[in-house]
Amino acid sequence: MTNPKDDLASTRRAIDALDNQMLSLIDQRLALAKSLRALKPAGRAAWDPAREHALLQRLLNRKSDTFPASTLVSMWSALITCSLMTQGPLVLLCRNPEQETLAKLAFPASPTQKLDIKNWRAQTAETPGAIAVLPLPGPDQTWWRELVRPGPALRIQTCLPKWPPNQYGACCVSMGPAVYQEGKINWVVQNQTDELPTDAVVLARSDGLVLFETAQPTAQSDAPGTGLSHKLDQPISIGSFYPPLQIG
Repeated sequence: MTNPKDDLASTRRAIDALDNQMLSLIDQRLALAKSLRALKPAGRAAWDPAREHALLQRLLNRKSDTFPASTLVSMWSALITCSLMTQGPLVLLCRNPEQETLAKLAFPASPTQKLDIKNWRAQTAETPGAIAVLPLPGPDQTWWRELVRPGPALRIQTCLPKWPPNQYGACCVSMGPAVYQEGKINWVVQNQTDELPTDAVVLARSDGLVLFETAQPTAQSDAPGTGLSHKLDQPISIGSFYPPLQIG
């Protein structure tokens, strides 16, 4: 007759062995991630939101019956953050506790700093590895207008939280282009008086400018030749990123 205590001990030993194997695999993954630093072009940021989105969506598409999507996204976000921190600096610049909470869920264990509201563009551009976490655009949130001023090439790279889908509460802004690719959406700023694309979804309006979402590619400009007191010469993309994660 099988002793239940022996079965329990055996099962626990099997779990311990798997835990050890998983930790070894994680160490191998982090070592590979660290090697990426030497393979990427000089000055290129460690964080690649398009790569991150593809990785998480691929795992969600496997449709595990026993592993909840929220847990999967949370665990792999922690692993991705560790990988990024092996490649160079990573710091979250947050305006208030609400944005900090969203940022820490998306990038667990990453250090945070207070975002200087009056000088946030320069702070983000000059802080190595910085990701500024800002509230969604709205009537009282017009920071997005700053992204069409001449200056640092900052772009909206994605929105938070990563999960659950369609419950965005903040935007991630960092240096470098947010390159348009098929399947991505664009956030575009143009004059309020100009005709909008047929698929445009208006996100915010402010002092003659309108921010809208579209699936159509739009020109980017690192330093538009305009101040906000003048009309824009053309629509300007201030961010291009994939739609929310979904269970496949």
